This record gives sequence, structure tokens and C-alpha cells, in this order.
Amino acid sequence: MQRYRYLLILSLLLLVGQANAEDISIQGRVIDKPCTIDVNTESQLVYLGRVMVTRLSTAGAGSNWVNFELLLKDCSASTVSVTAAFSGEANIDDATAFKNQGTAPNVALQITNADHSTIYGNGGQMLVPIIPATHKATFPLSARMISPLGGARSGSFRAAVNVDFTFQ
Repeated sequence: MQRYRYLLILSLLLLVGQANAEDISIQGRVIDKPCTIDVNTESQLVYLGRVMVTRLSTAGAGSNWVNFELLLKDCSASTVSVTAAFSGEANIDDATAFKNQGTAPNVALQITNADHSTIYGNGGQMLVPIIPATHKATFPLSARMISPLGGARSGSFRAAVNVDFTFQ
């Protein structure tokens, strides 16, 4: 009986000894703290004012631009730039504009940089550098109501845009 026990243990050891070793890969990332979103930037309300319906009667017509900023502060010394990614429900008639969720038909929201050279629709991104002396990043933007197809009618105007920040 003793002999069979030793053969059984020896057989198990041989089976264990034949196991193959597998390499595993473990990855991670060391990151620095993100910038802080300025209190005036969080849940910011940009008031576009009242616009006469006649101003938005033709296709592509828009209201006056209203300037605003998104401000990030307390950025770490190792952060050199920040990307803002804009998202929200796109206007059905103009994919570069955001849908009006108010009652005024044929009106949409348009967002651009301060010099109006780039329009930021759903999926648009804006990159700005961190100012090393202040550890801040400022996104200078403008917004307005537009009528992609013309024929705007009176009613309320309300649009929501989400902004996600990525730090480099």
C-alpha cells in the first residue's frame, strides 16, 4: 500500500513538473493631478439675448456672437496642454450646430473660437496650451443662434453642450 502511495505522489509531481510557464503582461500609468475647473466655468450659462425672428429668416443667418471663456486653473507643471471635446445633440439640418431644445423652430446653436475661424459641433475639439507662469488654460469661445435653413419662428431657445477635458 505504501508503494502505491509513493507512485501516486511521484506521478502527480511529474504532471506538475510538466506544466508550461506563461508570461503575463501587467500595465499601468502614472499620472499627475488634473487641472481644476474654475467655479465660473462649471455649469456656465451663456445668455444669447433676445433675437428678432426677422434676423433669422434666411438660410445661414445668425444672431450676434456672444463671447465666453472656459477656464482651467491649478494645472500641474507637467501638464502642457488641454483639449476640450464638445458633445451634445447635433442639429438635424446642420451637423456643425447643436439642436435647439426650446420651442423656436428652425434655430440652432453655433459655437466657435473667439476669432470665428473654427466651428465646434458635436465631436469638435479645441487644444490650448497651459500658461506655465499661471498654471491656467483658457478656452476663448463665442456662441450664437443660427437658422441653418431659414424660416425661424418665435419661441424659446435652449441648448446643452457637454465639454470633456483631456490633459497632455
